[in-house]
Amino acid sequence: MPWWGSTLSLVGLLASVGFSILYFQAYKHVRAAMESAGSTTVLTDWEGVTAPDFTVTTLDGKKTTLSELKGKRVVVDFWATWCPPCRKEIPHFVRLVKETSRDDLVVVGISSEDAKVLDPFVKKNAINYPIASADKLPQPYDSIQSIPTTFFIDRHGVIQNVLVGYHDFATLKTDALQKDFEGSPKAQPAVAASALKASSNPLKPVADWSVSIPGTSALCVGDWDQDGSPEILVADASKRLHILSSTGLEKSTLSLPDRFTLIECGRHKDQGPRLLGYSNWGNKVIVMDRQGKAIWSYRSMFGVDGAHWGDLDGDGTDELIVGMNGAGGLHAVGADGKVLWKVSGIGNVWNQAVISARNGHPAMVFATEAGGSVKVYDAQGTLLRSIRPNGKYCAQMSAAIVDENGSVQAIATGDATTIAFDPLGAIAWSTTAIENHAGWRNASFASGDLRGDGRCEWAFLEPSGDLVVATAQGEKLCAIPNQKGIGSFVIAAAPRSKGVLVTLKSGTLQAYRFE
Repeated sequence: MPWWGSTLSLVGLLASVGFSILYFQAYKHVRAAMESAGSTTVLTDWEGVTAPDFTVTTLDGKKTTLSELKGKRVVVDFWATWCPPCRKEIPHFVRLVKETSRDDLVVVGISSEDAKVLDPFVKKNAINYPIASADKLPQPYDSIQSIPTTFFIDRHGVIQNVLVGYHDFATLKTDALQKDFEGSPKAQPAVAASALKASSNPLKPVADWSVSIPGTSALCVGDWDQDGSPEILVADASKRLHILSSTGLEKSTLSLPDRFTLIECGRHKDQGPRLLGYSNWGNKVIVMDRQGKAIWSYRSMFGVDGAHWGDLDGDGTDELIVGMNGAGGLHAVGADGKVLWKVSGIGNVWNQAVISARNGHPAMVFATEAGGSVKVYDAQGTLLRSIRPNGKYCAQMSAAIVDENGSVQAIATGDATTIAFDPLGAIAWSTTAIENHAGWRNASFASGDLRGDGRCEWAFLEPSGDLVVATAQGEKLCAIPNQKGIGSFVIAAAPRSKGVLVTLKSGTLQAYRFE
């Protein structure tokens, strides 16, 4: 028995290590491998546009320049040897080349992989069209986030269609041999990406108060006392919740049923405040009442990637939105802990945000998923649209009502860029960001009214390590220097009152007011 126990333990350990390695490898490739309608949201804007020129060197050492192929139909396929849908599609291109003339149709395959990887694969699979290794190409080719992605270009050099993901032979042949684009080519779509502008009315951050709470692990804001003013809620490693006023006064503490690394305050119209709590790589979300007692929990076999409150039906009680790891999708859970709806088929769901129903405006749910796009759903879980802001792969994200008119703005970080955009995908502004692929598990953004004018500001970290405060219009109001390494940050603000920004680092809460 001891021998069997030791053997089984060793097998389990090796399996765990193997799974971790596979997961890591999959994560590296999932950004490009997953099919995503969000990619086509950007790339289809190039349909009807003259294809930007490029030159690549194929594996046989020859140079291929796109503009020199005018007069022929051209299919440009972006792929990789490790991508299953790409490999499945290759025989279709091989057949297409066999059934057509080179005077009429040219197929070119482009991968970012090294020629040493591509060459044996090409020979083994008898690929009969030129393959090139290239990773620095102009727009829109550098905006590709999902593979395979295939461009179909007519005999005048106009992009007629862009397909993302696997397609059968009939579809590929139809698109490759379609009639030339009619009319004059369209202008290239503009990439709306204005950097932050210096504000003509900047703010000055002033250190206000500081409180030390050993073992702090999570931070959020909410009207815990139901007096119309926000409290700052801090969970520690001893399973206690500290309730502080916006002036730093500790009002009370209570016991929690577990340790949490993320918490958020919600509201039940009859029962008052509720607290959700979960931990990085944990497998459940626990919902607690105002006394800190667990009411119910929502579990996931493969782990919870995020959870947020939001009033989906406008009845004054928040529902729970949960993003699942391991291709578990996006779930909506009622106030009683029962599932309202599920969205599947979108892989891991990194971050979520909920805009509650209010004043005749329906609720919206935002989520980033394994393919890197931002999905927008209605209150019933119906997909409204997929957004790929500026063609970036997005993981960290948030959303908020940014003015008294109810305008909604989302903010996301992708490929070292922070981008603000509306629910239709129109870009308001963008700026550089810290590139951190694991950052979706941490607090990346905070929103709230710091000036007391009814408009929302955003707070986020820049690559320099400064914590920046910016308006929804892209004006940089101020920066708090040397904030790299903070574990979390929130904005606590009462209606029509100036808010405070509170950071958490190594057990110390530091509050800032703004002049």
